[in-house]
Amino acid sequence: MTSGALPSGLIARLAARTWACVLLIFVISAALRCAVAFWLPREIVWVDGHRYVAVAQNLLEGRGFGSLYDNRLSVPTQPLLIAGIELMFGQSVIALRLFFAALGAATCVLGYALAKELFDPVVALIAGALLAIYPYYIYLFALFEYPQPFFIFAMGLAFLMLYRFVRTRHVPLLLLAGICLGLGILSVPTALVFVPILFVSLWFARVPQVPRIAAILLMAIAVPVGAWTLRNYIAYGQFILVNQAAGANFWVANNATYFEFGKNAVVLGCAPGYERTQYCEQSRDLNDRLAAANLSDRQAIAAYEAASWRAGWQFVRESPLRSAVLSVRKVLELWSPTPDATTAGRANGGGLKDWISISSYTPVLLLAVVGIILLARQTRRLLPIYGYFLTFTAVYAVFLPTTRYRLPLDFFLIIFAAYAHKRGGEIITLRFRRSAHE
Repeated sequence: MTSGALPSGLIARLAARTWACVLLIFVISAALRCAVAFWLPREIVWVDGHRYVAVAQNLLEGRGFGSLYDNRLSVPTQPLLIAGIELMFGQSVIALRLFFAALGAATCVLGYALAKELFDPVVALIAGALLAIYPYYIYLFALFEYPQPFFIFAMGLAFLMLYRFVRTRHVPLLLLAGICLGLGILSVPTALVFVPILFVSLWFARVPQVPRIAAILLMAIAVPVGAWTLRNYIAYGQFILVNQAAGANFWVANNATYFEFGKNAVVLGCAPGYERTQYCEQSRDLNDRLAAANLSDRQAIAAYEAASWRAGWQFVRESPLRSAVLSVRKVLELWSPTPDATTAGRANGGGLKDWISISSYTPVLLLAVVGIILLARQTRRLLPIYGYFLTFTAVYAVFLPTTRYRLPLDFFLIIFAAYAHKRGGEIITLRFRRSAHE
């Protein structure tokens, strides 16, 4: 029996019981993520984790977030979460993994709630179930090395509160949406670009009183983001909105070496086999010059950022065609079904990761496209979500894309895929009934 076999279908009857759905989704999600958390080694398996753990250690030892050098590539939410968990449970890798596993289960329930707000209980149940068993999310939410898990949760909650505000006009919901969006910006700074796109999408969606809504959202966003920016100014004496890595990220994503050899040649920084590439030699030369200049950490970081912007823009100006081709390639890389992790090993996904990714992500993507087509009449209402997709795709066509950066969008792909699944079931059931009567 398909999910479209309403209202006597098993799925429809289960979907009508909200708390049963919530409990079922949470338990399945938590069990799968906890299993992976225990399967992973009791050590940091991705390099970014060392940076966030080091900043968390600064917090626990009373040194605040540490120096600008400690934080230039970091974001504040992840070390705060790690420090909070270690404060309660001590330095335990498994405690960190289990916390994020529980956050992952809560995120699946959040996806259920958002799908129910957008569509109906059957779509919500399907979406929650798909989120629970989605391999990417099972693995990602068993980690603590990246800020994407908390970001997905924060942005999912922001969208849920926003759509509930549009329906109910309760201002506290809008304030909470803005605070969550601010926390999202402090987790993945790309979300900052989404703010103006959100306002434009609300205007095109003909939501009443958009200027007032924008003002309230900006005020709420400013609470976490403004607090962090003020803290940076007090600590470092300069205006830093989130971190100071945009120039370095722009250069690493716009250079002849990336165009010629691909992502592996630039992300690992002069990795074996790429030592004599142009980007490697230029970056090594820049580091040598900055070291010889005997600059402070702040001065060296500012100089590296300025030089990185110049080098990246030089490639764009001198090679506009290659730059355009590279941007198209980066969009394809972002949406590719094959994960692009440069770190190998069993704990990093193992040899089966490509097949697992292709077999799980591809049907979700195709069903999501079908769902978006079927939702053509609701395009205006869904514009904020489409603006979210546009933001990430456009930003990573300029900066460096990676599969991990796409995973926040998979949250909505799964919801749209659930809608397509439900509608497909209804169509099949209707045709079956028609043929039975003929």
